[in-house]
Amino acid sequence: MGIFAVGAWSIRQGWAAAPRMVLAAVALGLLVAAVPSLQVILMADFVRTLTGAAAFADVAAPFAGLVLLIAFTGPVEAIAGTLQWRVVDLIGLRSKQEVASALATLPPTVLADAAAAADIEAGNKAAEDELAFLYPFVLSLLRDILSVVGVFLTLATMSPLAAVFVLISLAPMLIASQRITRISSRMWDDVGKLYWRSRYLHQHLVTTAPSIELTSLGATGQISEKVSATVGRITERKAQTYLPMLSWRLLAGAATSLLLAGALAALIVGVNYGPAAAGGVYGVMAAMAAVGSLGSNLGHIVEGGAPFERYLKLLAMRREEHGPVTPAGAGSLVVVGVSHTYPGKDDPSLVGLDLRIDKGSIVALVGVNGAGKTTSVNAIVGTLDPEVGTISIDGRTRADMPFQEWVGHFGTLTQEFGRYELTVRESLQLGTPRTDVTDEELWAALEAANAARMVRGFENGLDQQLGSQWEGGVGLSGGQWQRISLARIHLRAAPIWILDEPTSAIDAEAEQDIFRELQRSKAERITIVVSHRAWTLRGMDEILVVDEGRVVERGRYDELLATGGRFSEIFAEQAG
Repeated sequence: MGIFAVGAWSIRQGWAAAPRMVLAAVALGLLVAAVPSLQVILMADFVRTLTGAAAFADVAAPFAGLVLLIAFTGPVEAIAGTLQWRVVDLIGLRSKQEVASALATLPPTVLADAAAAADIEAGNKAAEDELAFLYPFVLSLLRDILSVVGVFLTLATMSPLAAVFVLISLAPMLIASQRITRISSRMWDDVGKLYWRSRYLHQHLVTTAPSIELTSLGATGQISEKVSATVGRITERKAQTYLPMLSWRLLAGAATSLLLAGALAALIVGVNYGPAAAGGVYGVMAAMAAVGSLGSNLGHIVEGGAPFERYLKLLAMRREEHGPVTPAGAGSLVVVGVSHTYPGKDDPSLVGLDLRIDKGSIVALVGVNGAGKTTSVNAIVGTLDPEVGTISIDGRTRADMPFQEWVGHFGTLTQEFGRYELTVRESLQLGTPRTDVTDEELWAALEAANAARMVRGFENGLDQQLGSQWEGGVGLSGGQWQRISLARIHLRAAPIWILDEPTSAIDAEAEQDIFRELQRSKAERITIVVSHRAWTLRGMDEILVVDEGRVVERGRYDELLATGGRFSEIFAEQAG
């Protein structure tokens, strides 16, 4: 990505975040940029005056000018620096907000892709740790360019050849920047995957549930070692870029120094070794400082080009944004001939699934682990794109509506139910796009999930912070978290419910109450249940037995048990 694109983005982001601060910083930068040219003029005047001076009074004016200029520069740079770093904070905030907004539009099918996950992590890392800090380098680069141009114009009045040498001295830096960009880009292609791996492993150390399990297994050290190893690989990959980058910088620096030496020689000869040469020499030295600073700032911006590309790539993943919706109803869900084989697998996970469920019906999917139940559920919800077949709601397929509208039809509770460590109120409200949910509705959802008594026992009720790692928070058992998740589904009131082992962590008595509530209210929706507990299947309108990716039996509980088929094999012991 070109330095111009990076620079333009930094200025646009800064302007959008704090336009007055950017204007102030630019104005101060212009003043600082004029300093080298003014120094050349004042120094030449001072030396010229000094040559014929008989007393200090003869040189007082140019001397005072030089002193004031030197005294003026430091405070101005300090003020400009303070403004710049405030804008850096605001650019960082804005960039992270843009990333979060883009991620919110991505369907799970994208997030589940390994390559996309690596791109997302690289872009997110760039937004968090890299891009905002380019802004001061961009402003400094612009200031340095103006300084060099100012010195060029000033020297041109003394020695045009010297001025040309100063201008050409920029070329080596530009050539080196192109080479460094390529090196940095290749490095970021590699570390994106490693950053994603590092974040994944690190989360297991700092998140309560997995850390408890790891501690009980005595495995926290193993995960820590894996984090360290992954970070070490990132460091090693970055280290591989240092020598080639340094080589290009040294070559550029050497070439620039030779060109500026040529400028110095041309200047001394061009002014016939007169007093003006002192001012010119000072100007070339100022140009050396400006070009050196320019090269350093240019290097930082060039290195920022690769993460900037990853940031743009992440934003380009953004899908068309539609507000969350919960459609009013669904009369039928129809699945026709759905088949799917996961990448890298020879055998299909699902073959020819056919299913029709009308409103008011509860259908169960049963089978042993790995039979294809989860694949069926993911295909229906839309978190997986099946290779073959169609799925429709009231005659409309996923292609006929935005993704947000499709998933809006579903209230889904998976085995890996979310443990959102927010307040009870906030956790429940994740289930609905509505902003006018009443406390009565929240309590009704908790009652339906057999969780109201638990919440009433909390010190702060609906406003109780969940999660013991937070100040004032309470820890919940797996079953309690599952009840909160189920309450969220009740509050959502979606027309199609998919409940994958909805009571797997809940005690038997509460489980009975929950399933009785499902049966009582089933007329309000279409319901799909995945369960391994025989007694929960007795009231199902239809049971589909999935084995090795195929539906091998279907019928009601007593019918399937009587046939002595696959269903009977799986549930005979429980039924007995």
